[in-house]
Amino acid sequence: MPDMLAMLDAAQLATARDATRATAASMRKQIGTLTPEAWQIDPRQWVGVNGNGMPTWQTLAGAVIKGRQAVHEGLPTTIALERMGITLVIRSRTALADTYRGAAESTARSIRYNCGFVRALNPPSCGRCILLAGQPCGRAPFERHPQCDCIAEWTPNGIDTSMLASPSEYLDSLDEQQLARALGSHANARAYRDGADINQLINAYRRKGAVGTAQQYGRTIKYTTEGTTKRGAAAWRMLRAGYAKEYVKQGGRYTKLDRPRLMPETIYQIAGGDQERAKTLLRNYGWIL
Repeated sequence: MPDMLAMLDAAQLATARDATRATAASMRKQIGTLTPEAWQIDPRQWVGVNGNGMPTWQTLAGAVIKGRQAVHEGLPTTIALERMGITLVIRSRTALADTYRGAAESTARSIRYNCGFVRALNPPSCGRCILLAGQPCGRAPFERHPQCDCIAEWTPNGIDTSMLASPSEYLDSLDEQQLARALGSHANARAYRDGADINQLINAYRRKGAVGTAQQYGRTIKYTTEGTTKRGAAAWRMLRAGYAKEYVKQGGRYTKLDRPRLMPETIYQIAGGDQERAKTLLRNYGWIL
């Protein structure tokens, strides 16, 4: 245990130093001036303690208790050791995450006290994360979906956050395969290149079951129910173009259009090789705003 604690102490010190350097560089880049710190940050203050203030040795000692419980349950020694190892890894990772978070916050507030979190990407990223990139989220870190690896950057209040993360800049940096993966399909990637709105493309998949297929117009179509309520931009476009006639109640909370909103995949199939017709359909179905 002493050797393990020494390794964790060294990792915490290195993590705290990285957090202070990276956060200071990021904050000063955003501010544009070498603002002096209101107080000096000592990375050693995060060594040996968890985010809740408990000594790390107490937290790691819980792994021994896990092992003893396994032995008392009559399980083999190998399983007891495995449980201890898993507990040690999880708790060590949590301690290091708390160390980075605490050191980063203290550093950020020493440079500009009034600051908050901004969501930044850690590529490759999914569509939902891309859409939220650069969005401020106050003093509380943003919610994550399972396996989300986005990072929370500290930024001074009132600063343009697009310099930290921009959905359009990130998408424009991707090749065709990467763009299709991020937006859901090659047709969506093509629609984006043709001027489709990022929010419309990604939000089409916002709810489970929102995108589906059906037999209509003598073909198999791919459609989405997103944007077809009275508040949806696509609904207004479709009504104006004559693609839908009225709103109907089909179950659920809201009334929706009586016609499906075609996805870009079906739109390009209908348009064939006519690029102008494809763009017209993309506009009328609310993809190009």
